[in-house]
Amino acid sequence: MKIAYFGYDFFASCLERILQDGHEVLCVFTFETDNKYNFNEKIISLATAHGIRVATAAVSADDLRKLEEQGCELLVVAAYPYRVPVESSKLRGINLHPTLLPEGRGRWPLPHIILKKLRESGVSIHKLDPGFDSGAVLAQARFSVDPDENLETLSCKCQLAAAPLLAKVMSQTDTFWANAVPQNGGSIWPFPSDSEMTLDWRAPVEDIHRVVRAFGKMHSTAEFDGKKWNVADASVWEECHEYQPGSIVLRTNREVLIAARNGFVCLRIFEEET
Repeated sequence: MKIAYFGYDFFASCLERILQDGHEVLCVFTFETDNKYNFNEKIISLATAHGIRVATAAVSADDLRKLEEQGCELLVVAAYPYRVPVESSKLRGINLHPTLLPEGRGRWPLPHIILKKLRESGVSIHKLDPGFDSGAVLAQARFSVDPDENLETLSCKCQLAAAPLLAKVMSQTDTFWANAVPQNGGSIWPFPSDSEMTLDWRAPVEDIHRVVRAFGKMHSTAEFDGKKWNVADASVWEECHEYQPGSIVLRTNREVLIAARNGFVCLRIFEEET
């Protein structure tokens, strides 16, 4: 099948699987990343190794017209930040979304899965339509969410589930397309707010740790020592004490121990906000 691929390294395993299965990739559309929090090194490397053109500008209606002329049969979108103007094209398109739609539409739903204390999630493949994450669902893969899940492990579960699900859909695209289920109801999870990403030292340590886990290496934020900090990792425990929440209890060579309402938070990976 002739396809165009849209995305970055989050779902790089999907592009790998597409190439392994012998599909012809006409172009890889990606975007400029900081290669600190978001990466596109893998998919650019894959594209280069297979002689595939790479485009980093937002896809346009003219790009889709050229793909039609090249005989493109399917647009595969996997974590691409720009809207693909499918209303201007006859091309069919599918999108991989890291929740069980119709719940969790939105551009960064993974932290919400942890913040909402869900015990199941998954990956959905749906038809591209003019809206965001709103097209009929072709297929889903489910997995459990552990009580101590963090952003990194949840991301890995999504990536493990996505490639085989995509391969299954692409092996019988017409059948899945014809049997797609429209989304009814559901929810939109907005991009997390600053308050949702901020550690509240007056909260129970369990709640603080949940915020740390939800944002992981993308970092939550904290205030102590009269400064703002980005926190990527921390450990917590419950313990009765007489310290004021938010006070620094101990400094080691690399860690800082902060008092919370009902225990302590050991900040393990953090840096001052710039």
